[in-house]
Amino acid sequence: MAKVTEYSDLWQVALVMEPSNSLKGRSFSVTGHLGVSREDLVRVIENAGGRFEERPRYGTTYLITNKVWNKGSTVEAKKSSKLIEAERNGIKIINEAQFCKLVIDNDDSPDAVKIV
Repeated sequence: MAKVTEYSDLWQVALVMEPSNSLKGRSFSVTGHLGVSREDLVRVIENAGGRFEERPRYGTTYLITNKVWNKGSTVEAKKSSKLIEAERNGIKIINEAQFCKLVIDNDDSPDAVKIV
């Protein structure tokens, strides 16, 4: 179930956009509760030319997580198994704002989204 976050406006833009291959060649996995349902997230990824992976594995490009890991999160302070797998496999870990920015602007630079 989606939760209302400070990124809800970004999600609204990402959901209604018709991105053309802004995620082509990239694969994504997710951990935690984001501002949209998992179904909507998969639709955004696939509509933008990306691929969704249930679990991060070697070759997955990004793991999307809620916020900067656990900063203000409602999730316990321990790391999820998906986060541990992503770190072990050298997968880039991004938050939902960075993901939306990637879809909207095709920008995955570290400074694309400043997290306060």
